[in-house]
Amino acid sequence: MITLKNLRSLAALADTLHFHRAAERCHISQPAFSAQIAQLEEALGVALAERSHRRVLLTPVGREVAERAKRILRDIDDLADLARQGARPLSGTLRLGVLPTLGSYLLPHILPDLRRAYPELRLYLREEPAMRALQELERGDLDLALVSLPESEAGLVSLPLFHEPFWAALPLGHGLGDLTSLAPQDLAGQQLLLLEAGHCMRDQALALCKRAGASEHPDFRATSLDSLRQMVATGLGVTLLPALYVAAEALGDEQIVVRPFADPPPTRLIGLVWRRTSMRAAEFRLLADLLLTNLPAVVTRS
Repeated sequence: MITLKNLRSLAALADTLHFHRAAERCHISQPAFSAQIAQLEEALGVALAERSHRRVLLTPVGREVAERAKRILRDIDDLADLARQGARPLSGTLRLGVLPTLGSYLLPHILPDLRRAYPELRLYLREEPAMRALQELERGDLDLALVSLPESEAGLVSLPLFHEPFWAALPLGHGLGDLTSLAPQDLAGQQLLLLEAGHCMRDQALALCKRAGASEHPDFRATSLDSLRQMVATGLGVTLLPALYVAAEALGDEQIVVRPFADPPPTRLIGLVWRRTSMRAAEFRLLADLLLTNLPAVVTRS
């Protein structure tokens, strides 16, 4: 008989292509995990994985079975969610993906009220760049994502929440620091320090560079907003920082100068994204209402 444990094990193996990491994801020992895969192979009468000392590959049949297993598991999770939603909304586990450039600066405004309103909710947070979060959402590893909204994608529902302005961060003594606010064209000719590839904020900053007549600094890329701020403090160049981060970290930094953009400022649109087939849409909208109620003043509702 094929069990849900068998299917979850195969789905984990398909995602990791590594027995040890897949076993950790399933919270079982590697021998027990290997036994789950062997049981499934025996039940189906086919080999699902090719094993060697250096790597693991799924067979063609294994890849197809894994995709079907993921769909079955998503349907079962949705069924359980539907039953729970009818009894107690926003209870149980919610796996939320959130941008590394957003979560630590927004969620402290939200979590206290969320805990008071929904004490039975167990919120599992995973910081991921937007593209990776959406991929994990589509394959069922996340229930919901709080990200810069992408273009419309089949199979996903997007709910816009707020616009977050960008601020300019300048080294001490920089000429633009004499202005109380900037226009994008004030950045013409500047070399901007940006995040490394994979961060959606990098793409947004590049688009602003193009419009303003600025360019990317050719020699330096940062892995985080803190790294960007430190690069500016050493005089390497100018950068853009999102308003929530500025309010939390940069306004009090005496090693740099931060300036807002005049209205209308460049912004990024933040919202919630979930699978169109999810049974928890009503719960996600409750969460959206709570988020909007607790937004700090530095962002603007969409």
